[in-house]
Amino acid sequence: MKICLVQSKSKSGNIQENIKNHLNLIKRAIEFKADLIIFPELSVTGYEPPLANELASNMDDRIFVPFQTLANENGISIGVGMPLRDPKGIKISVLIFQPNQKILVYSKQQLHSDETPYFVNGNHQTILNIKGLKIGIGICFETLQRNHFINAQQQGMDIYIASVAKSQKGIDKAYSHFPNIAKEFSIPILMSNCYGFCDNFETVGQSAVWNEKGILIGQLDDKHTGLIIYDSELAKITTYQPIIEKGKTNDLEALLQIYLNAKSKLIENGIHQWTDNYPTKTIIENDLKAGVLFQLKIDNEIIGAINLSEEQETEYQTIPWEFDDAKVLVIHRLVIDPKYQGKGHAHYLMDFAENYAISYGYKAIRLDTYSQNKQNIKFYQKRNYIVRGDVYFPGREFAFHCLEKEI
Repeated sequence: MKICLVQSKSKSGNIQENIKNHLNLIKRAIEFKADLIIFPELSVTGYEPPLANELASNMDDRIFVPFQTLANENGISIGVGMPLRDPKGIKISVLIFQPNQKILVYSKQQLHSDETPYFVNGNHQTILNIKGLKIGIGICFETLQRNHFINAQQQGMDIYIASVAKSQKGIDKAYSHFPNIAKEFSIPILMSNCYGFCDNFETVGQSAVWNEKGILIGQLDDKHTGLIIYDSELAKITTYQPIIEKGKTNDLEALLQIYLNAKSKLIENGIHQWTDNYPTKTIIENDLKAGVLFQLKIDNEIIGAINLSEEQETEYQTIPWEFDDAKVLVIHRLVIDPKYQGKGHAHYLMDFAENYAISYGYKAIRLDTYSQNKQNIKFYQKRNYIVRGDVYFPGREFAFHCLEKEI
């Protein structure tokens, strides 16, 4: 079977936004044919103990329907972190959605002293049975307690998964503890950590997998979203950690080649969206110098790019925009190298753009796309971009649709 560990960053208390991010990552894990997907501790709310009473929910809350739907439709199991209400108090829990079954819940049995003012302990160990394997789950602090692991191991588990929210100090302890435990009990240990600031400390990612010999066979970095997929039959891992960063001038030639490749692909498909005069090397170079070009990299290879700025084409003045009096972000020249197209990378860039807009206080996003590029139009409309009108640019026979989305 394939187990996917998600390394993600949750927005404190923003349940709807976090669920949206979860669903996008689950869909990406599905592309890797994962059988089980596990998120970090309290991933749906973010790790915020003082907010637990405000954010806690019940198992029958409608917010969980999308997770169950994805589990049913794709034959997968999904574990997300959530504070759950209980007659005795609030529990730090992992909700496990399995295909066409009732939700399973595992609640943290051993709390850190900092958590006891806000939470109560769980009282049983949940063991998942998926494709003939028994999988034990632990949550953060308790995963470093030897007795917790032994209790799960005595129930016959084959694999142990730690869903955590750890600082660098906690990660250092995990990287010391887990190899020894894995080797002693001959059981692979998988750890999913978040990254970014939460509660009163910084979580540092570095999600990892140790095999049954205690050897580290895969890990992610400390500051980016990513997936580790562990194949239990082959005892091998696949990592997926796209990185978006500002482009550098020494990347100009690589970026230019991607735009040329994409232009050739469009022409092959009979779409004359980009001409010999656009986008040019000079335009891309100016984007880099202005610091508005962000590039998408996988395994240190640039595979796509996007321009984010406030610059609007002169032609936009004729469009009846809805948010004319607001601060607006404009997207230009989104591109994915053709050999990487069709794998969700454009969605990843757009997720980045929309989060960027939220972070910097923009009210809306604008962009344009060629009216003959039906696939692009459908792509943006699925993301709730609305066509506000059409403009014409030199050298193109057909109009460009101008689209806008409130953020």
